[in-house]
Amino acid sequence: MARERRRPGPEAGRRPAEKGPPRAAAAAIGARKGRGAAVGAPGQAVLSRSRLVAVLALGSLALGLAAVGYGVGARRWRAARVLSLHPAPRILDANSSGPQAEPGRFWGSYRPQVYFGMKARSPRSPVAGLMWMHQLEGDVRLRHTCEQSDGLPRYGWLLHDGVNFGVQEIQDVGLSLQTEFVKRPGGQHGGDWSWRVTVRPELPLLGPCSCQPSSSKARQSASR
Repeated sequence: MARERRRPGPEAGRRPAEKGPPRAAAAAIGARKGRGAAVGAPGQAVLSRSRLVAVLALGSLALGLAAVGYGVGARRWRAARVLSLHPAPRILDANSSGPQAEPGRFWGSYRPQVYFGMKARSPRSPVAGLMWMHQLEGDVRLRHTCEQSDGLPRYGWLLHDGVNFGVQEIQDVGLSLQTEFVKRPGGQHGGDWSWRVTVRPELPLLGPCSCQPSSSKARQSASR
């Protein structure tokens, strides 16, 4: 006898939870898919947040580099504008302050911010100056550069023609200094010069004095 083969029904091959009416099976399949979607949603959210953080970090870095580059470029541009020479022709030549061009003005009291200083009109000139100090107990007050903290009553030039000679007076506490210089033209380097410093101590002295009566008047006053 031939055996009859039966076709598998709609419920064959289904899981136990999916067996039953078609509507129940569809609901079970949908619930399983929903659980899978719910499990994958947090991972996608974390990935999107990490991407957003990376994009923001790269954007901040790019903006910072752009700001630094702009600042450096602007600073160089300003420096170039300050240091760039005017295209007009020079009023004085490059060697106009040399000893051959102006021998009488090559040496002078050109040192700034010092009480007394001599130098030449040259970028590599030797310099000379004046320095003194008050040595007190636990305190050494050195005088060289003009400082407001020195507390000098006054100082300045009394005579100066700008070329050949000058006389200066410096009034300090307890002493006064007088500086004098004079120049003599000649030679290939603007001539030569000499200077002199005179120091006068100013100490208060008290000389007591009294008038005594003569001997005769003293005797008369004593006899009375």
